[in-house]
Amino acid sequence: MGDSFYDVCTEYFKDREEVPALSFYRELFPEGELQRREESHNFKYNAIACEIGAHVKRFSLGDGLEHLDELLRSENFVVMSPISYVGKARTAKNARLLYAVAFDLDGIRGTKGLDDLFFQISNDILPCPTFTVNSGNGLHLYYFLDSPVPLFQSVTVPLERLKNRLTRQIWNRYVTNLHEERDVQYEPIWQAFRIVGGVAKDFKKTGHRSRAWRTGGPVSLEQLNRYVPEEYRMPKNAIQYKSEMSLEEAKEKYPDWYERRILNHEKKRFWTVKPALYEWWLRQIRAGAVVGKRYYCIMCLAIYAKKCGIGFGRLKDDAHALLEDFDRLTVDEENHFTKKDVEDALEAYKDEFCTMPINSIVHFSGIPIAKNKRNGRKQAAHLVRARAMRDINQAEQGLKWNGRKSVQEKVFGFLSENPDATYREFCERTGLKKSVYYKYKKEWLARNVR
Repeated sequence: MGDSFYDVCTEYFKDREEVPALSFYRELFPEGELQRREESHNFKYNAIACEIGAHVKRFSLGDGLEHLDELLRSENFVVMSPISYVGKARTAKNARLLYAVAFDLDGIRGTKGLDDLFFQISNDILPCPTFTVNSGNGLHLYYFLDSPVPLFQSVTVPLERLKNRLTRQIWNRYVTNLHEERDVQYEPIWQAFRIVGGVAKDFKKTGHRSRAWRTGGPVSLEQLNRYVPEEYRMPKNAIQYKSEMSLEEAKEKYPDWYERRILNHEKKRFWTVKPALYEWWLRQIRAGAVVGKRYYCIMCLAIYAKKCGIGFGRLKDDAHALLEDFDRLTVDEENHFTKKDVEDALEAYKDEFCTMPINSIVHFSGIPIAKNKRNGRKQAAHLVRARAMRDINQAEQGLKWNGRKSVQEKVFGFLSENPDATYREFCERTGLKKSVYYKYKKEWLARNVR
């Protein structure tokens, strides 16, 4: 009977740097990145681990990586994803920042499969993982990101597509016996994996625990993009990284946003538009879709459907009706357009995507969208005509335009009489907008508070 894959792996990586579990997770979640126990409302979150024994127990890991020692001593199965979460539930809705992209790889063809895997990596056919983890019967390939990625819907959909394509390329016939499409395991980006240092499947029999070896450095999404065909790459406009602005800085700079999104937990606002826009876009992509942009054309169709109030049933029928024509555009037999591509693109039928700007839609889809040109006139010429019409309208009413009156005086007068009033009281009593309140209150305070 030959050696187990665990033993094969141990021998194969004996000359590599093995990294202890605590060091692995400290590098994944650097000090100061997760929330401290005494902190709150500061754009920092917790990692979440689950111990699966007679009952499932959930553990929140903050900046001190609390509970990790306890979990590493456990003889139960423990999983954790390379993600920070808001709240206590490990759900996609609560996921906030992605710190690594991780791939599961099973059915490896022993030493030969490992040789072929790292041959492809060394020859830049596959990206080099930061850490290679022996999970027991297979590998977990961790690509630590050089900067955390916020898991907005506009990020997760193209990122999932990129990850799925990389998964298909990693599970190739030279590396694994499970290379047929039906055997490939496509894991979502928030998939939880057996923790490094945790028990392997055969622990009770062998005492084996998961081990990690350093095999590369951190990567960026731009680097991962290089290894897949253009159609599967994340568009540049979709690649986002964690902002360096603190919540206190955001509160000072964007008070209206802070009130709306942080204090009142309101969703992003977006305009609803006429269904004619959806019909127009459907015609554009029927005529103008090209290889490399087919998926994103349907993704943008889903966005317009949501904005225009088109039902999901109608959208789904229209999208699947495009499948045959889109697949006819295929030039590479390895890159057919499939039913799964359509279903994945329809995931964009959500409110969160409705604020996507036109420039991003143009970039994603490759379909040009001409902006309003003011009847073909330049802005300066347009304004001359608009002001002339204004003066004519004023003259007809026996008036003369003296410029817009500033509301500063009105705001200052109100604040002088009501210095402790909230913005809601201000809006109700003056009829002015909240943005006006914030615009002038700061100036009023600077002049009147010493």
